[in-house]
Amino acid sequence: MGYEQRALVSAELARDRAGLVERIVSEVHAEVPAYRALHGSQLAEVRAITGWLVSRSLELWVAGATRLPPGDVDRLRSIGRSRAADGRSIGAVVRAHRVGSATAVRLVSEAAADRLDAADVFALSELWLTSIDQISESLSAGHDETAHRLDADLERARRAFLDDLLIGRQASRGAIRDRSRTLGITPPDPAVLVVAEACAPSSDEPSQAVTVSAGMELLGLAGPVGADPLLTTRSGRVVVLLSPEDDARMAAVLGRGPWRGCVLEPRALTDMSAAYRLADDALETAPPHAFGARGLLGDADACVLALLNGGPVTPAAVRRTVLGPLLSEGNAHLLETLRAYFREGAATTAAGALHVHAQTLRYRLRRVRELTGYDPHRPWPRFVLETACAIAP
Repeated sequence: MGYEQRALVSAELARDRAGLVERIVSEVHAEVPAYRALHGSQLAEVRAITGWLVSRSLELWVAGATRLPPGDVDRLRSIGRSRAADGRSIGAVVRAHRVGSATAVRLVSEAAADRLDAADVFALSELWLTSIDQISESLSAGHDETAHRLDADLERARRAFLDDLLIGRQASRGAIRDRSRTLGITPPDPAVLVVAEACAPSSDEPSQAVTVSAGMELLGLAGPVGADPLLTTRSGRVVVLLSPEDDARMAAVLGRGPWRGCVLEPRALTDMSAAYRLADDALETAPPHAFGARGLLGDADACVLALLNGGPVTPAAVRRTVLGPLLSEGNAHLLETLRAYFREGAATTAAGALHVHAQTLRYRLRRVRELTGYDPHRPWPRFVLETACAIAP
């Protein structure tokens, strides 16, 4: 029947393209186990690729072509690279395309067999048989390229993974899970974020290699025993993700060496972009005396600094982070004592204002230090506590 009849059938199928694609994807989902575990965004991508292949196949069939053109082959190669990057096996990917192609041929036959002659059917079959061969080769080639690159430079791939977490490029749990599986690692989640730099940097900007080496030395000294840590460098600083159980060990190492840093409480991997901005800005803006004897900043320090410098933090978050346990009803008397101490300027006058013994007031201030980790008698900790107390509830 030739061009005109093929064009009519193609146009008719195109009008129900969404339904055709959904039936093909459902068949793949049922027949290929690896595709049953895909989450929403991955399934949407499968539908998009299926829709493109169906449309291109019908266009090429109408035009009398017997092979996919070079541009389509390049796109398939790129798809293969993406599947390697997100951890899908090439066997599952190729099988999915074979199942999809067989389903597409059957659906076309069901819809238009009575209007196609033998030449049309043979032409469609030849195109699809040739195409599935091209599809398999192209997907495999792209997949192998990326898999070999990842295998050849796994450490760089791990650093790139952490870089993506820090800038928010890897923001969904599904994407993080797939990337972790590809790299063969189990990153801590929740994780402790550490951003550290040399206390007395040289006048020359340290090279990335030097900073990476210093970061690896830090990890070696800390001796992490939890989930796989991740390490990268950004702007001359070392950035590490650790398991919560390794937090104290890393803080001790930083406190002993020529380092200063910011160590944040455990957070989900999906929240690491905001956490990194908070910690990095804190290192950038903190006055020297904020680091104390251990050379470390924590969440409370970082939140107060962000509030002072117009960072992405709310007053309520600062108050909650700094004062923490003091906000509970059972510790209301400690918060009242702290405010009186700041207001009066001395323990004795604050005790008189509260009608309690001076020793009682001093005991309460010790409890404040124990609960918050901040000593109201020392300059920077006092500033952090006083800033939080000044925020209206």
